[in-house]
Amino acid sequence: MSLRILIADDESPARARLRTMVEELGHQVCAEAADGLAAERLLKDIVPDAMLLDVEMPGVDGITFARRMETEHPEIPVVLVTAHAEHAIAAFDADVCDYVLKPVRRERLGRALARVHAKATKVVPQISIKIGRRKQRVPLDELDCFIAEDGYVLARSAKIEGFVELSLQELEAQFGDAVLLVRRGCLAVRAAIVGLETVRDGEHRLLFRDGLPGIVISRRQFPALRQMFAEARP
Repeated sequence: MSLRILIADDESPARARLRTMVEELGHQVCAEAADGLAAERLLKDIVPDAMLLDVEMPGVDGITFARRMETEHPEIPVVLVTAHAEHAIAAFDADVCDYVLKPVRRERLGRALARVHAKATKVVPQISIKIGRRKQRVPLDELDCFIAEDGYVLARSAKIEGFVELSLQELEAQFGDAVLLVRRGCLAVRAAIVGLETVRDGEHRLLFRDGLPGIVISRRQFPALRQMFAEARP
């Protein structure tokens, strides 16, 4: 599937380089913008399949614009392009599809656009959650974790909290690699994880993209999680 891409970057050579790589990867650049405001104006006339946004632009920076996209155009995936790796957590907090470090390599951009394609075509699994007195179907990617407490299993994110009628073992069997064991009695949704942090006495916590307070990782599971993040680095 060929994607129609809108590129927003305040540096003309950077836009030209991205355009060349996008076209070499078999996709099309449908528009270019030198800043976030110009990109916003373009969206009144065109609907791209995805956007490549530079983080550091005059006026509206890429992360601020990505947050606007999450609210106003959630159907358009965003890939942030940045020269600074420390923007990663802020990027995923803005619910971007991926972030790519400058200088951009064609292979890395190809993986990001493949992720955009997969997001556009995949069917997101859902799960039934009891919130208050109501039951509702919630996409798995809107949740952060499942915690077993006092004979119940609680599904949580920064915005959602409710009970599920499945055990953690049944959740693992149903969702496979989309969830992973963090410690005894706790599964995390892989897509919701953005990082690890070390706190006092060598304790490690898992960080989530929506700002849910970090959860403690068991010493047994920490090496596997650290390896997962090492393999995922751009």
